Amino acid sequence: MFLDNILEHTATRFLQNIHRVTHRMPVRLRTLEKRRVLVLAAHPDDEVIAVGGNLALHQRLGSEVLTLFVTLDAPANDVGRRAEAEGVARLLGFDHRFLGFPDGSVSLHEKGVARAFTDAILSFRPDVIYCPFPGDHHRDHQSTAACAGAAVEASGYLGEVWCYELWSCLWPNVGIDISSVADTKREAINCYASQVAYVDYVEGALGLNRYRGLKLGVGYAEALFACDPRTFTAVCRTLSVV
Repeated sequence: MFLDNILEHTATRFLQNIHRVTHRMPVRLRTLEKRRVLVLAAHPDDEVIAVGGNLALHQRLGSEVLTLFVTLDAPANDVGRRAEAEGVARLLGFDHRFLGFPDGSVSLHEKGVARAFTDAILSFRPDVIYCPFPGDHHRDHQSTAACAGAAVEASGYLGEVWCYELWSCLWPNVGIDISSVADTKREAINCYASQVAYVDYVEGALGLNRYRGLKLGVGYAEALFACDPRTFTAVCRTLSVV
């Protein structure tokens, strides 16, 4: 119990410190460059809701992009959801793989997911990895981030990690102006007809992008927490304790 209290106190202090640090850091606009990009997404549609604008810009740059979808829906819905994801991949010009873990249960399969991520990092050799922010308010997103942290450490990855926001906002230090591709992002999200039929992800995502753009003086922006691998794994470990 005493040890647990120490760990919790240490984790809380770490989170407070990193939050203060990132709060002091200006959210600055960055210009994307042609890179090898690995996108880790818990569900088909996470990739475009969160960073569809980034992906559209990478397509323009000629970046090589690989997206790993961790889960699919229940078997009855697999065919439709897979077809929607493949349509988005064609629209935005990225390669993709389905890992096939059960939707809603990533936390029960973290070792397997982490191994798949590690293999992808070693074989694809990305310059930048996009993944959910470790504190996102969805258990599949949290587990995907935790698996990304384990894979980054196991693979000895030396590039950048760019955390994106989905079900909750993050502590951004980077903004990407997606104004020129906002319509493409809208089209990409709408490709997931089975999802937008129930939740208006288009207006939610673009509304957040519009809000993020206000501070940066642009029409639409996607906000991210960009960091080195060491910082990312430290955040993952801390949030797993808390």
